[in-house]
Amino acid sequence: MLGVAVSGSRATRSRGGWDILRPLRLILAPLPLLLACDPAEPVAGFDPVDAVNPFIATGGPGFRVGSATPAATAPFGLVKLGPDTSNGGLGLGALHCSGYWYPDTHIEGFSHTHMHGVGVPALGDILFMPGEALPDSVRGPEDWRQAFSHDDESASPGTYAVRLADDIEVTLSATEHAGHHRYVFPESMTDPTLAIDLGYTAYGTNLGARIDVDVEQGVIYGHMTNDDSFGGSFPLYFYAVVDTGIESASTWSEGEVIEGAPVTSTGTEVGAVLHLSGHEARIRVGVSLIGFEAAQANLEAELPHDQPIDDTVAETRAVWADALQGWAVDGADDDHAAIFWTSLYHLLQMPTLYGDTDGRYVGFDGAVHQAEGWSYHSDLSLWDTYRTVHPAFDLFYPDDAADFAQSLVAMAEQGGAFPKWPVARTDGGSMIGAPADIALADAIVKEVPGWDIESAWPRLVSQARGEGTIPYNGRPAIPELESLGFIPADLVGGSVAWQLELSWADEALAMAAQTVGDDASAAHFAWRARLYTNLYDDEIGWFHARYSDGTFKEDLDPVGWEDEYVEGNAWQYLWLAPWDSEGLAATLSGEDVARGRLTEFFELAVAEGVLLGPGAYYWHGNEPDIHAPWLFSLWGDRPAAAKWVDWVRETQYHNDPDGLAGNDDAGTLSAWYLFAAAGFYPIAGTRTYILAEPEFDRLEFPVAGGTFEVRKEGEGTTLDRTELNGITWTKPTFDHGELEPGGALVFVYR
Repeated sequence: MLGVAVSGSRATRSRGGWDILRPLRLILAPLPLLLACDPAEPVAGFDPVDAVNPFIATGGPGFRVGSATPAATAPFGLVKLGPDTSNGGLGLGALHCSGYWYPDTHIEGFSHTHMHGVGVPALGDILFMPGEALPDSVRGPEDWRQAFSHDDESASPGTYAVRLADDIEVTLSATEHAGHHRYVFPESMTDPTLAIDLGYTAYGTNLGARIDVDVEQGVIYGHMTNDDSFGGSFPLYFYAVVDTGIESASTWSEGEVIEGAPVTSTGTEVGAVLHLSGHEARIRVGVSLIGFEAAQANLEAELPHDQPIDDTVAETRAVWADALQGWAVDGADDDHAAIFWTSLYHLLQMPTLYGDTDGRYVGFDGAVHQAEGWSYHSDLSLWDTYRTVHPAFDLFYPDDAADFAQSLVAMAEQGGAFPKWPVARTDGGSMIGAPADIALADAIVKEVPGWDIESAWPRLVSQARGEGTIPYNGRPAIPELESLGFIPADLVGGSVAWQLELSWADEALAMAAQTVGDDASAAHFAWRARLYTNLYDDEIGWFHARYSDGTFKEDLDPVGWEDEYVEGNAWQYLWLAPWDSEGLAATLSGEDVARGRLTEFFELAVAEGVLLGPGAYYWHGNEPDIHAPWLFSLWGDRPAAAKWVDWVRETQYHNDPDGLAGNDDAGTLSAWYLFAAAGFYPIAGTRTYILAEPEFDRLEFPVAGGTFEVRKEGEGTTLDRTELNGITWTKPTFDHGELEPGGALVFVYR
């Protein structure tokens, strides 16, 4: 998913305060990457946590920005505590969707919430920043930002550290709902100070805040309400304890300084200045969407009083080590190991855990609910993640997948519909299609246990048919689709993209209907899924806008961003029916023609080379065509699939800050890589995986309480045969049920 660019001066405290808004496609074009390496033996005592490089995809210019953050976090943690950066106060919002951009030179502060890899600036709430003798009249980052060097910066799963230009040493760690800070000030500093800014956001505005400081107890608590114009407004409460004490404090509100003890401020431009006791400050911060008492409970549950930050670092590292259990890779050098393990690390960043430690959460209706036996998550970039992320969770982490599915069910029950891009406690409404249908159907057909399918299924069917009142994420032009056989361009913008996306969703629902025994829905959705072929214009050879009277739009630029497509062009949307490869090939005049056009598509991409803007042909930095290389296998040419999958792996992934082909989109490109490394790829919403060839000598991953192995055998480079669970496998696909504990997928070379 692409995002919003904001250009202008960073003189204002919120990127959302800039006055120039325009669409910017945050897409990273291919970068050369030499992946050839000699197979390496596994290293004794190897710890995959050490192989993770949190700086991968934190950079990239313009369309090539990865939007990752090096913030300290636990898997799926609500708290992602890390730096928000700028070039001395300047920077495009589109380069700071996660708050951090590697080429920057200055740190604005350390905020507690970020998203991973998304295309829209968001969050950046509850900003802390240490300094020397900060005056009580300070108002924002322009008063305290500091330069820094990457030579003085480090990060690993669960921790971030940096030495600022004035020699303050910063160490941050995090649990799911709490952030842990340590600031060590030089002895030469006479007044160690900390600013807390509740008016700052990465993008958007603060609708209202309150901050209370109890100097005697060393406690600060309050809230802010972030309205980032993407996910709507929501309050975030915090409760902070300065374990090392506060000498004195003041707060500010709308330009007025308030002193005394206790001190309180309310308003939209709100914050505090703490004059600290001693040259080492240790601070624990709990957060919650429910209230500051809930934030305090989260803090006390996860960060005990006066716990050393080194203990927090070790504990969160252990949580990450547990999350990476069951995975193993042989035959990777250091760079490849970093790419692989960081891809897995990025996969586990989102969705975000919004449920508190006691299971309570704020639902789409604004009320507090209790989750029993599951955990509430939001921040699901579904238009992106349905393709790779949800199939990855359904296969590798089914317990988490059940939580995510049940969270979507709760959103539908409490808000009135399944969302399109849920953010915190509302639907952001970004992008098109019905991606929640595909994500949930994938969990249904793969029989992920532990969530309420019985409640979900009738609502899925009803919403897909357009029945009743649908307050958000309604499908457009359902009567016209069913009467005309296509979505007409004179009624719906982006009609071709909508048609192809909804056809995939309908196919996924048809597969799910078969699983739950709803034969009538299975037949109806299977029929509707194949109506996409009615938008193929045989005269010009593209899926093309068609009007209600049956005529096609006259003009089309196959490489232009026409109104009938969304974040793509005719070339990139030509392939968006992998679930119906036979029907798609027939529509394109047969498999020979389809393969020829697909080959041309990739050869043109190679000739096009590295671009600063969006690619006109295969474009791995955005989602509509990321499955395209796997189509070769479905059309009878698995060697070509292996060739082009390998080309993507080699040119789009790298062990550096420019290391992804664009926004990771909540782990979408990272999950793509994990599947590609294993040599197979899911067709989302179905039980089918497509075969190509793996990257490493051996890969092991967790399945159903055990592990499954993918390995290479033989000394040559030409694939001789494939064996699946001891059986020679000649088909280009296999079923989800074949990935059983103790099983193996073996590629034999000659």
